[in-house]
Amino acid sequence: MQTTGIVLAAGKSSRLGRDKLSVMMPDGRALAAWTLEAALNSRLDHIICVVKPEDSLEWLPSKWHKAFSYTYNPDKRLRMVLCNDFAGGMANSIRCGILTAMEYKPKGVLMLMADQPLITTENINHVTAVLDSNPLSDYVAGTDNEGSKPPVAFRSHMFGPLLSLHGDEGARKMLRNPKYQGVQVSLGRASFWDADTELQVQQILKYAEERMWREA
Repeated sequence: MQTTGIVLAAGKSSRLGRDKLSVMMPDGRALAAWTLEAALNSRLDHIICVVKPEDSLEWLPSKWHKAFSYTYNPDKRLRMVLCNDFAGGMANSIRCGILTAMEYKPKGVLMLMADQPLITTENINHVTAVLDSNPLSDYVAGTDNEGSKPPVAFRSHMFGPLLSLHGDEGARKMLRNPKYQGVQVSLGRASFWDADTELQVQQILKYAEERMWREA
């Protein structure tokens, strides 16, 4: 099933007080690069990264600087999209991502938060595979047994409801609506850790370093 990835990277980092995307991970890559490259290494057909207009993209690995497009180009797998009204809330970033994804005419989209760097390529492939194998489901979401959480994949008939979100409403509104039927897939608890506070950043860095040692 043709699926487009949407990486939401236009947050204000207001709780952290500094740019969370550029936090340096133990391997020298930026925090957001871990999330983006997990998506790029997956089976997703195209990746759309929604960013703020003032984003310098210093967090983006140099090998990708000449490999992405700002405009529709089906031959380029990575596309950066500037969300001019990002300050109006999460719904605006989602709208930018969905409208851009629709240009590729996918059968579904998978949404990721850029500040969850411990999401793996395997997690992404698992969610999309479950969506593909459950044709009657509206969505498939990750879970740590405490509700549905991103990464979450939606079928194309859900684009309209997603475009109707406002302000700080995120996709979670759709996941809590009994009108829509979804499937949950269990992922490791660390997959859902985000970098909202310094304490959470340190937790992520410690776990990432330990994971690198285990995989070495």
